[in-house]
Amino acid sequence: MIPAAGLVTQQLARGERPAPAALGSIGLGVLVGLVGFWLDRRALRAWQARRERTLLDAYYRIHCRDSRTVEATPESLVLSCRCGRVARPWSELTGFTETASFLIPLTRKESFPIPKSAFSSEGELTEFRRLILDKLHTDRPFTAVPIEFAHTRADFWRAKWLHIRKGGGWRRVLKIGFVSGACIFSILFLLAGARAGQSPAWLVPVALGAFVFFLTRTVQPRQHYYGPLRFYFSDEGFHVEDPASQSRRRWNELAGYLEDRHVYLLYLHPLLYRIVPKRALGYRLDDFGRLVQTALPQFDYRRRLPVANAAEI
Repeated sequence: MIPAAGLVTQQLARGERPAPAALGSIGLGVLVGLVGFWLDRRALRAWQARRERTLLDAYYRIHCRDSRTVEATPESLVLSCRCGRVARPWSELTGFTETASFLIPLTRKESFPIPKSAFSSEGELTEFRRLILDKLHTDRPFTAVPIEFAHTRADFWRAKWLHIRKGGGWRRVLKIGFVSGACIFSILFLLAGARAGQSPAWLVPVALGAFVFFLTRTVQPRQHYYGPLRFYFSDEGFHVEDPASQSRRRWNELAGYLEDRHVYLLYLHPLLYRIVPKRALGYRLDDFGRLVQTALPQFDYRRRLPVANAAEI
């Protein structure tokens, strides 16, 4: 594509008509780029549809399609049907989230998507939601003062850099860098061959388009939440609330922590961590630091750990 574009520019500057082959190479490169963009958007829409299907499939795998009941007892959340009964004690409840179609209590081992259509009225739905949230907050001190803040882009970049330096994230960066270097070398090799007339010029835009497609599929920017958060912590663990979900974690469920001058990273497993900016802690920074250092070990990505069934960070 690059030699073709240069050739077309030179021909236009001399007032000559561009060669059809050069125009074809440029058009092919543009087409490859457009196809890559379309596939990326299509993949995003497919992911959203798959998420709803996954929730339905998870619900059907646990329960029969008929005669399903959900019961909140003083000891546990019970889901039963003709084929059996599943009960999870409230102590295993780790979070709660909600979509347009489902209420989703989260436990240490799985999630329980409950269709909103199962409730006969909005009042029943609200009552059940309140019950789950009350159980989720049973071990939160009543006198706990929430830390209210919103993440910034700088928080996420600092956390990512800390994870890369000390949390083992450098391994993924190295893999992507190696593949990217090989792709760039191949493109330069084809470019040199096209200039020397030893390979077809159309191979360059094809290779470039394939490389761009690889990057869009591998280095996809994550959609971070920048809205308001309420963060509670105590000797038992921490709670996090946002407008769409709530979660809690006990310190003994975490794999460890890392910190630098700007953030704490609380690891649920080697690929998932909660970001707590030090700027948000204010006068409680020292108390939080002492608590974390007492309750958790320094995170070591080389130590084999069981993967937790964690909520989204």
